[in-house]
Amino acid sequence: MSFSFLKKDHKSIPEFINLKLFTFFPRAINIEWNKNQNTFEALFYMDEVELIAKLNDKGELIEYKKNIRKNEIPETVRLKTCEHGEIMSAIAIYLLILDSQGTLLEKRMV
Repeated sequence: MSFSFLKKDHKSIPEFINLKLFTFFPRAINIEWNKNQNTFEALFYMDEVELIAKLNDKGELIEYKKNIRKNEIPETVRLKTCEHGEIMSAIAIYLLILDSQGTLLEKRMV
């Protein structure tokens, strides 16, 4: 088992990383940063929805997670999960595949 500890030291987040977050999520508010080795993770709200974005040390967005509203859950997922109980919350996870220059090659929901 391996553990990774996140540092909640907002002063250690480079300004260009913070600015890059706003290029991807321009209406982000209430941002809380965590640093983990060579990635930066931001927990924030945008349009009344909680998101978590992971950027690498170059400021490239490599993954983000979005809490989705119940009405945004795909019908097939909603029907299958309702067989087992009530849906309290749901999270969509997006993995971004970049080339060596940071160009987005693929956005995949995982």
